[in-house]
Amino acid sequence: MNGFFWKDMKRSFLNAGFFIGLAAVTVLLLAAVVTGVPLNRTRSSYHILFNVFGASGFTPFAAVFPVLAYATNFCEEYQSGYYRMIFARMSPVRFGGLRIINVALSGGIMMAVPIATACILAYTFGIPGVPKGSDEGLLDGTIMFTYVVRYGDWYIAAGKIMLGFLFGSVWALMGFMFAVWFPNRYVALIAPFVLYESMWIALDRMPYLNPIRLLRGDDIGSYPLAAGMECVYLIVVSVVIMAGLMRRYRNG
Repeated sequence: MNGFFWKDMKRSFLNAGFFIGLAAVTVLLLAAVVTGVPLNRTRSSYHILFNVFGASGFTPFAAVFPVLAYATNFCEEYQSGYYRMIFARMSPVRFGGLRIINVALSGGIMMAVPIATACILAYTFGIPGVPKGSDEGLLDGTIMFTYVVRYGDWYIAAGKIMLGFLFGSVWALMGFMFAVWFPNRYVALIAPFVLYESMWIALDRMPYLNPIRLLRGDDIGSYPLAAGMECVYLIVVSVVIMAGLMRRYRNG
């Protein structure tokens, strides 16, 4: 089992989809940093972060990227019949648990690393702390103001990175879920994005369930609450994946 886990983890990161997704997210976020304001420490770091998460074209398409890494690999295993060999060596529950961990890690890290980079640049080339000067009042009425005053800038940066990681994990697993139930690579790649857009529109008045609000965290009014809701989604999707794998196992 340990040998399979480490080999599977290696494959979940060392594939073209992971690097393509990582590069795409990085370019989108860094473009928002570079083009948003002059990078000469004359504007608030939070003006830069607002550009990254609000004014850029990243969040409406964010669910596209996590599925690129390893979420659809089960489609190839199903089409080739290799999944039967896997089930002959281990139970579908054990396989599902190992694969869920690896898919979630690859999707989560794909999102977390570019977000961490964007935060570092925002705090390096912007002015941290409560916005002053031309940006005075920028955070008024937001949870970010409370966090900066109570805990400092690190709390917001850590919160953004954590929410990005959880978001990437959830939507990578969404792709895995579709791959298990509908083992077609194109379905597994496209269906999560369609679901993401549908949830964004349908849950517009329910920010605690809206995936785009959970990614940003600010509209929820609590980063821990947003992270908790992402964890609920993780559990629900994992249960559906397990049910699909058990169905495949019973049907041979």
